Amino acid sequence: MYSLIRRSLTSNAILRIKRNHLPPRPKFTAQMENDCTEVFIHGGSGAGGQKINKTNSKVQLKHIPTGIVVTSQITRSRDQNRKDARERMAYELAKLSISNGSQETPRDVALRQLKQQNKKAKLKKSLKKYEVHKEEKERFKELQRLEDESILEKILGD
Repeated sequence: MYSLIRRSLTSNAILRIKRNHLPPRPKFTAQMENDCTEVFIHGGSGAGGQKINKTNSKVQLKHIPTGIVVTSQITRSRDQNRKDARERMAYELAKLSISNGSQETPRDVALRQLKQQNKKAKLKKSLKKYEVHKEEKERFKELQRLEDESILEKILGD
């Protein structure tokens, strides 16, 4: 009973972040689309072999008001590269629009906190395993000592 009361009184008030409840990624809006120029560049490196070198699948977006340039060539597909470039541009513009000096979006902060949570949980789990192993070892030593004492009593008692 005492342990239940003790546990309820010592609960953490820290908000736990879950992977499926992260703040959303920044969206690429129509206004951003109007402010950007898009260029398809002859590819160069990465997966795809010779085909990637022969096609214009690399996408380069330039945001004219800020001068930010983002390129993407993660796949051989031009459409997927366009989508990725727009996601990256939205992220870069979101970082730029944040007023504080940290240049971290709310999602970045939440992801960093999630990593810290996971790291603490792993450490706690490994320490708990070590403690359980240590307790088992001590229990085994105690049983061995009791067994040795009983054998000695039988030998000396007879």
